[in-house]
Amino acid sequence: MPYTMEVNVQKNQVVVKAFGLTEVDVPSYISDFEKAMKQLKPGFTGVTDVTGSPSVLSPEIAAMLAPTGEIAIANGVGGWVYVASSPVWKMQMKRLFGKFAVHFSNYEEADAYLQSLSAQGK
Repeated sequence: MPYTMEVNVQKNQVVVKAFGLTEVDVPSYISDFEKAMKQLKPGFTGVTDVTGSPSVLSPEIAAMLAPTGEIAIANGVGGWVYVASSPVWKMQMKRLFGKFAVHFSNYEEADAYLQSLSAQGK
């Protein structure tokens, strides 16, 4: 499996772990992403963890995935983080997700940041 996508309705969060997406994987990824959005409420948070991926995305795959950022915004994303240990991944995620995604080098820091956003919203 090139990725996992778990929706935690109670936490109003989606967690994506990418292990190496190919062009063949993108249509099912986008379909799963759209299904995940339907399970979440506005203000939801998201995590993209690419620490298990052996390489960055090709320019073609990155372009194919770019609409997921717009889909998240359209569905009321309240905060998104990505977990990446490589500086190249950090640059690529910033290009894909723009200003609403914040980088962390581990999941614990990322989750703490998202919890702080949830606390501010209450």
